[in-house]
Amino acid sequence: MNQEKNNIPEQKNTYRKASEKSHEESCTPPSLGGGRGEASIIQDDEIDLFALVKAIWAERKNIIYIVVVCLFIGLVYAFVSPAKYKASATLLPSAEKKASNLGGLGALAGMAGINIGSMMGESSGIPADIYPQVVKSYPFLNEFIHQKFNFEKYPQPISIYDYVLADTIASIGSTIKKYTIRLPWTLKDAISASDGVAIDTIRKDYGVLYITKVETRALASVEKIFKIEVDKKTDLINISVEVKEPVLAAQYVQKVVVLLQQYIIEYKTQQARENLDFVQQRFDEKKKEYEDAQTAFFDYKDNHRNIVSERVNLEFQSLNDTYDIASTVYKGLAQQLEQAKIAVKEETPVFTVLEPAKVPNEKSTPKKLIILLVSIFLGGFIGIGWLFGKIIWNNVKEKF
Repeated sequence: MNQEKNNIPEQKNTYRKASEKSHEESCTPPSLGGGRGEASIIQDDEIDLFALVKAIWAERKNIIYIVVVCLFIGLVYAFVSPAKYKASATLLPSAEKKASNLGGLGALAGMAGINIGSMMGESSGIPADIYPQVVKSYPFLNEFIHQKFNFEKYPQPISIYDYVLADTIASIGSTIKKYTIRLPWTLKDAISASDGVAIDTIRKDYGVLYITKVETRALASVEKIFKIEVDKKTDLINISVEVKEPVLAAQYVQKVVVLLQQYIIEYKTQQARENLDFVQQRFDEKKKEYEDAQTAFFDYKDNHRNIVSERVNLEFQSLNDTYDIASTVYKGLAQQLEQAKIAVKEETPVFTVLEPAKVPNEKSTPKKLIILLVSIFLGGFIGIGWLFGKIIWNNVKEKF
């Protein structure tokens, strides 16, 4: 009986040690390979989800810390990033088409987003895919930067070129700061600069296109703010601009629409306008000849009304022939002139502004809610990745 009582404390101690060992093993984070006494997350190319969840729960505090840090960085970025406003406009350019013999095949191709008519040369309009190239071209951007807009910093409208030039010229305060606090960087820039510190604003004539530094800066400031999207099925053109000033964004879009229409109209009607100019010049010349011949003929007829002679009849016939020829040519050119004017009207493309540019009332960026959600997701992803990296590193150390 006494021996059984003595065995009871020993059994309790044995049970306590077993329970402590089991608790320690349960608290040990699993590993990918699994050492002794450790649960293995991957066994025979299979993932033990229970062991994975157990490992994540064991390192939950560190993962939460990583998520909080990423969330803090996202908050700082969301509130420090400058606000931008986005304005847009939607255009529907006209596309004049010749008679087509495709019938239902063309309709079926249109439903699939394929324009067979333009592929076979049946469309006399300009393809919508050309419009983004026009907006990104140097002549278009160069004309755009010399248009005047209302900037918040200036009471009167100024061009983008003048705006960039004003920002390039250093003020007195910036000059003092440049040669005091920022003196080391100033010396570094002076040594590394190959052309000095002078602002290049003079266009030099080398017989080729030469862009000054200020123009380059002005072009770079607007080149990336335009976004031109073309719907290939409907040929709708969406023009959007995103800048820091809401009124400026709407002005930019409106000016792009106007300049784009002018460029396309000039390109489309170039041949017709050249023909019109030629006919107009010939018409003006022949009009003067016609008026002179008309005046000479009727003056001679009035002055020799009652005179009958062979010489008078000869001169009268000569003036009459000259007048008839001038009249025929003049009337023919008058008809051609009217036809040329009609041709210019027919070739002029018509744009329909489905959605005009409006001043945006809400900020387009930064999108704080999306930034915060991405930050949380990224923090969780980094935390899980850190956990796997830690387990792999521990297994590598155990093996070697």
